[in-house]
Amino acid sequence: MHSLKTKLVLTISILIVVLFTLASGLFISEKQKELTNDIYVNARSFAELTAPNLANFYNLYLAEKSFVYFNREVQNTFQKFADLEGLQIINYNGEVLYDSATEKEKQYEGAPRLIQTQEFLAQIKAKNPSVLTQDGQTVYLKKQENGEFATVDVNEQPVKALAQDEKISYLVEPASNDMSVVYFISYKNLQDRVNATAMRGVLLGVFGVGIGILLAYLYASSITKPLKKLTEGAGILATGDFKHRVEVKTKDELATLADEFNKMAQELEISTKALVYKERVAKELELAAKIQKDILPKTIPQIAGLDISAGLLPAEEIGGDSYDFLKLSEDELLMYLGDVTGHGVPSGIVVSVANALIYNYASSTSIKDLLINVNRILKEKTSSNMFMTLVMLKWISSQGKLKYVSAGHEQMVHFHAAEKKVTLTPAGGIALGMLGDIARTLNENEIVMEKGDTLVIYSDGIPECWKNETEMYGMARLKRAVSEYSDLPSAFSLRNALLADVKEFAGKYKQMDDITLIVLKRT
Repeated sequence: MHSLKTKLVLTISILIVVLFTLASGLFISEKQKELTNDIYVNARSFAELTAPNLANFYNLYLAEKSFVYFNREVQNTFQKFADLEGLQIINYNGEVLYDSATEKEKQYEGAPRLIQTQEFLAQIKAKNPSVLTQDGQTVYLKKQENGEFATVDVNEQPVKALAQDEKISYLVEPASNDMSVVYFISYKNLQDRVNATAMRGVLLGVFGVGIGILLAYLYASSITKPLKKLTEGAGILATGDFKHRVEVKTKDELATLADEFNKMAQELEISTKALVYKERVAKELELAAKIQKDILPKTIPQIAGLDISAGLLPAEEIGGDSYDFLKLSEDELLMYLGDVTGHGVPSGIVVSVANALIYNYASSTSIKDLLINVNRILKEKTSSNMFMTLVMLKWISSQGKLKYVSAGHEQMVHFHAAEKKVTLTPAGGIALGMLGDIARTLNENEIVMEKGDTLVIYSDGIPECWKNETEMYGMARLKRAVSEYSDLPSAFSLRNALLADVKEFAGKYKQMDDITLIVLKRT
């Protein structure tokens, strides 16, 4: 195990290295830009001053075969500008009259040396100076009235100015009426200066790390002693001696920590009692969850004309969703799916009350009357902020009819097997428990289910199932899944496929709401 001193030393050292590295990098980058621009500006001024002289020296000496005198003047020119790598003198016919790279010892003798590109020849003939950047861009420099140079093209049309850190390969300066001088630029001295600056940064960084290690060691020592006292105190508390106190007088966060430690010792006994209480509550919640689970149907009644399956995945131990099936006779089956606001104990209680009320009023003349009666009692007996959306369905096998009433619940998904399409049932109604009388908001509807058709009833936990903080399952995916899986042979296999699709979408993201669905398949 690494000591606190070691960790502090490493952390501060790494921090100093990172800071020095960033600062040095920024400084070197800015310095490199500044030096690059200085070389360009100096080269431009130097060329403007020396080009006429070089042309004059050429006519005076080299044209008369006096190489020694001309070469002496050229060497003087090189000594005046340390970043000058080479010189060429070229006439307007494109003939290289002098090249410092090949004429170091004696004057060139041989066939005329002609430049090969029209673009370079255009630079030689131009009345304005020009440069070729290392990126291959040719830019002409037109002198303004204020003495500054504007960047233009060969036709003197404005172009984008050179960047501060733009490096040039050469500069062409008009020298006379029939020749220009080409100055080849070197950046070797610049790189040497940058390297020297970088080395100074490294040495400064090493010094900073040394200071940091020393400070970290001294600082860690002031922390470890109080921590040792706290560690010993924790060992004493572990034996059950809750009266022990730790004394720290550093007047900083460690002293605050010691005070909190002493408060912890005082409250530990109370916390122990609270833990016992928490365990008892957890046990009672576990029992409540079992009771709620027992409310759900153990088996689904069999009835002619329908293949039925259902499932519920609670978000917590006690959920707010519920479904059930009541077989009124061999010909009629009553079923519902409800969703109480939220989840947890309050929602679970409302679910239990609603379930009992539905059983009590199951013999009502119509499912609309059933929901009216259930709503009336829920409104009276539950909190004003608790309500329940619910869809009640009634299957009459002898007539092949499926009637339903929606109390503000999600639209059901209907897969039409013959047409291979998915539709949603109309929305309607208002949630149970919101108003005292909801008779006018409820409508009894009928769904025509042909052989092979599928109807999926679900809670909002499915379309509102989250994959992350911004994306949820949604109705489009649910409709797609119903359409894709409705060819499965049974309602049970379709239910499993839909639940698996939702869970696969959510991945490991926390389930935020109960997920419930009923699948009806017309046989």
